[in-house]
Amino acid sequence: MQQAIPSPSSVTRSAGDIGTLWMTTPPVRNPAARQGLAEFIQDHEADILADWDAYARSLGHDDMPLDPAGVRDHGPDILHNIVWTLTQPLSGSPADAAQPPHPNAAQAHADARRLQGITVDAILSEYRALRASVLTHWRNAGGGTHARDTSDLARFDEAIDQGIAEAIGRYVQQTKTATDLFIGILGHDIRNPLGTIMVSAEYLVKSRQLPATSVAPILNAAARIQGIVEQTMDFSRTQSHGAMPVRRLPGHLGDMLVKVVQETQVRHPDRIFHCDVSGDLEGNWDEHRLGQVLSNLLGNAIAYGARDSIISVKVWSTDDKTSFSVHNHGAAIPQAEQLRIFEPLVRGNAAIVERRGRAGLGLGLYICREIVRAHGGWMAVASAPNTGTTFSVHLPRRPDDAQPPA
Repeated sequence: MQQAIPSPSSVTRSAGDIGTLWMTTPPVRNPAARQGLAEFIQDHEADILADWDAYARSLGHDDMPLDPAGVRDHGPDILHNIVWTLTQPLSGSPADAAQPPHPNAAQAHADARRLQGITVDAILSEYRALRASVLTHWRNAGGGTHARDTSDLARFDEAIDQGIAEAIGRYVQQTKTATDLFIGILGHDIRNPLGTIMVSAEYLVKSRQLPATSVAPILNAAARIQGIVEQTMDFSRTQSHGAMPVRRLPGHLGDMLVKVVQETQVRHPDRIFHCDVSGDLEGNWDEHRLGQVLSNLLGNAIAYGARDSIISVKVWSTDDKTSFSVHNHGAAIPQAEQLRIFEPLVRGNAAIVERRGRAGLGLGLYICREIVRAHGGWMAVASAPNTGTTFSVHLPRRPDDAQPPA
């Protein structure tokens, strides 16, 4: 008599260690069990799919279990593709291989799971659980003990790995598409009406229907919203594409950055700025992006620095790189915070949390770092009670210059 199969939960939870799984239940030595793995899967499809169902039910998102149709999803098609792979002769190259009976099953499964709110790592676990279920059933029935079984196991692993690759690839592609769509919607549906608000407010001042002091809070609030939208879009692009997109053109870095300092001075006439520019600052830069970096660093210095202190901007060059920095006096950034300050959505001590909570999303320095990295450069911060805080940016002069150390 065939031994009892472990419960689905015990099978799936051990999916990451097949060797241990096989040792838990000694195989039945059945001389008649000489059928190959493909035939075995066909004969035991109902049992294997029952395990699939049991595991899939545990994948409910936010305590919302999957419906019966969603539980099984494309399980039968995926299993049929595995059987088909086991019955095919080895091909000389992937291009010569025939198509399985359900060529899009893994991709369709990934689409369905993504729409159900299932994460990509849960999909990977689902395939691991399927692997464990099949091999446990087969081993308990006496399989895996003959010479031909080695080839079957290799082909089976190949089929599972192919399904994983297709599913993960599809999930990542669809997630990127959704992110790009989100960026487009955010840019169009928020920035456009926000621009209308700002233009209308400025018109009220110019037409003398309202005094500038009354309109200033509207413009400041709109500018903050616009900054949050831009940061969210940049963060989404970086997460989706793996790098901040930049468009480098020849230019003089000093001239670009002086413009940003001058514009900041106009917006903050009550603060004192000092700018020191020296050296050979010609190179290839994305002017808009690097201006965004300096503007963000100046904004931090204004928000967190001592109000009566000078904010100093320095731009200089060496043989292989150009650099710029922003320095301000005020409360020092704790050492632990300095080690994490460029990470997205990472908060520091209570005072900094409170200030950042009012200032934005905590993405500004992360976006600055990604812009600088896209130029092949790096950023650093130094902060101490007696010397103040300095953020520095270091950039190779041209794209083909040697990359700096990480």
